[in-house]
Amino acid sequence: MPDQVQRFQWTHFQQPACALAFWAAGERCLAATSEGLWQFDVAGGAWQPIAPAIRHVRLHAVAAEGDRVIVASESEIACSSDGGESWQLAQIPIRGTVMGLALSPCFAQDGLGFAATARDGVWRTSNGGAAWFAWNHGLLDLGVNALAVSPAFAEDERVFAATDHGVFISENTGQAWRELWLTDATPPFTALACDGERLIVGSDGGGVWIAREPFEPHTALRLLDGEVVNAVLPGLAATSAGLYALAEGSAVPIGEMSDPVCLARLADGSLLVGTVGAGVWWGRPMEMSAGRRLCPC
Repeated sequence: MPDQVQRFQWTHFQQPACALAFWAAGERCLAATSEGLWQFDVAGGAWQPIAPAIRHVRLHAVAAEGDRVIVASESEIACSSDGGESWQLAQIPIRGTVMGLALSPCFAQDGLGFAATARDGVWRTSNGGAAWFAWNHGLLDLGVNALAVSPAFAEDERVFAATDHGVFISENTGQAWRELWLTDATPPFTALACDGERLIVGSDGGGVWIAREPFEPHTALRLLDGEVVNAVLPGLAATSAGLYALAEGSAVPIGEMSDPVCLARLADGSLLVGTVGAGVWWGRPMEMSAGRRLCPC
């Protein structure tokens, strides 16, 4: 029986033109864009801007849990408790560029969230995003490009951070860090995803690395060598050349959109792919086609 690769039927949206980050849960997806916060209507197959108060703010990151929405701009973090109708600026350690946001899977109960910053390491909140504090003990590189939280965070307390020079892990809810990968032989690490057993790491010019626990780099499967990787999900990588399914031993192109920078997977199996200036692509699953079996990472 031939192995299988999932293919997609793609729909292109010209707006929002510049989507820099997604947050998705179930069939709900929010986009941090150059023109504020947008929301995707899966049933209607359309995007619409929300949160009028920040309509013209360039957002770098977004995360949410129910009606609690957190966004980051060039130098601020703001929170909403009513789905984006009203906003309050968060207390932050210093005005700095936030590269990404990640929340605990139990955010509604523990209020824990994490922010990757360009020069100030990792910020941590324990009160639902109202106040953030730098937690960088053991973090040897303060230029953090991406974060990932373990799906089993309630048990293992793991958070991962990708920096220009390495990958770090915290095993105590982001309060202290240790180097996981630190080497001069690799380019900057740009993207992270974790499914519990596997860590997927994207890089700027070094492709994608997929490592099983204990996540050592010398045991990692390396794909798309030489590619600039902007975003990853389990089984997927967005590079400057397009979108790839990560298959066993290879990467299979499944989308030729121009320079995708963010990804989201919805509950129905469809994908959202954001670009800088070229709109958003929505991919709905088609029948499986012959090829290599999609990597369970």
